Amino acid sequence: MMSFVRKYLGGELERLDWDLDFNHYLIENYPKMERENCDLAECFNFYLAEEGFDRAEGLPDKEHKAFIRKQFKKLEEVIRDGFW
Repeated sequence: MMSFVRKYLGGELERLDWDLDFNHYLIENYPKMERENCDLAECFNFYLAEEGFDRAEGLPDKEHKAFIRKQFKKLEEVIRDGFW
């Protein structure tokens, strides 16, 4: 999932691909993420699904990518600083 987000932020995925595939990839990959690292899975879901994908809906492309980038940076900070 992290690589999926990086592809979007790096310009390898178009907005349409992001919008159509994010939830599919999350549903498909979340159980594995949760088994491997429950805290990371929960943080990813919070910052990039609930506070990212859901809230960015309807934003223009440029603002959308900036918002997702901001949410991804928050997730990276939590990972770097430790969970909770």
